[in-house]
Amino acid sequence: MDKKTKGSWLVHHTNKLQEVNNVRGYNNTLTAGKAGLLLSAISASDQELKVSKERVGILAENVNINPLELDSLLAMLKQKDLIDYVESEVVVLGVTTETALAHTTDIFESREPTKKELATLELAELASEKPQHNEFLLDTLSTNYDLNGEAVNEILIQSEQIGFTDVEKIDKNNTLYFNGNLFRKESTEKISKVLQSLNSAEQNRLIELNQLLETNACIDVNLAKRILTEPLFNKTIPIGLFDLNIVSNDHEDAGFITKPSAFSKYNSSSVDDAFDLVKAFVCSLTYGMTRSAHDRGQITLIERLLEVLVSGGCIGPVPAIKQDYKILEYKNVVQVYDGWNKGRFGPLMKLLKKEVGELALEAIKTGNVSEHSLDMLPTAKINSYKNPEKVRQISRRDQLTHSPKETHDMLMVLRTHRVI
Repeated sequence: MDKKTKGSWLVHHTNKLQEVNNVRGYNNTLTAGKAGLLLSAISASDQELKVSKERVGILAENVNINPLELDSLLAMLKQKDLIDYVESEVVVLGVTTETALAHTTDIFESREPTKKELATLELAELASEKPQHNEFLLDTLSTNYDLNGEAVNEILIQSEQIGFTDVEKIDKNNTLYFNGNLFRKESTEKISKVLQSLNSAEQNRLIELNQLLETNACIDVNLAKRILTEPLFNKTIPIGLFDLNIVSNDHEDAGFITKPSAFSKYNSSSVDDAFDLVKAFVCSLTYGMTRSAHDRGQITLIERLLEVLVSGGCIGPVPAIKQDYKILEYKNVVQVYDGWNKGRFGPLMKLLKKEVGELALEAIKTGNVSEHSLDMLPTAKINSYKNPEKVRQISRRDQLTHSPKETHDMLMVLRTHRVI
């Protein structure tokens, strides 16, 4: 596992650990993961970036780092020459979103992680390749980390409880482990296997949505539901066949569908958009295209807008800038400010994380974001973003309260048909 892949899993595990209480044995994972989240939050494309302490505090709070944790994390990052700081500001020394993952791994490895922590990272990687049988995992993890069967069983049980992996029980002796990264690599082959578990009408609907997502990087969830129908939609979201992103404001929750493999950038697909920045960016832009009125700054020339931002320019002034991109401000993806542009004064926006804009532009060029909502819904500032993994877990819990059979059937197809 390379550094960026391992760093991605450390961030993934940290996000899961922050949602549960009284779990012991993952201190190194949490420390490294929170350091990575903080580095990503305060970093930008500039080689040296100065950030006020007040802004750092807000960015840290947005990734669930409290003030006591923040002080110790800043001290640790300074010791590793990744940042410097004085009383009023923090200087980020050449860290980008991409390199933050490698630094996360370096921090983790420097803390002498336990066998248990190392095993949970490999478990997550194995479960992202295909659904894995419990006997295979018991044998592999016990061999690789010199652990007895009881210790590995505890790791498997905790991984299910915490959410590092999902579990489908075939019978009392057989269990499959998988996670939300299942369709981030070799997705074409895996989707073809899923099709085998569906009837002909469902297959046609799934193919239609996949073809639409080949030409549109992001589509409205209501259109996806109309294509798939509610029952098939509820089968596919819990296993991560499609990503459901939700951006929210005071008036509505707006859902957008993306392909799990749509934002490939690094060599390993498991580190694609590890901090969910590109998905949040593309979904916010799609909201600006499909839900915003012309007089407040509806986006029309999306590729040109992104090209300006990626080149270091600013866009605006339009009223929507101060309203529709607040979540991107919280994630330090963009800077919103008042200023002059093209002879007009008002709200302007500048891109802070160039690599996020480049990846969004690539996704949009290969699959154009366009309007697919029939109804013009109320417009207001976007003030939260729910990433696909969180939505998938909610959908999966809801699905398990009804019937897990459909999920089980599709996972069994993936488990029993080898990907060439």
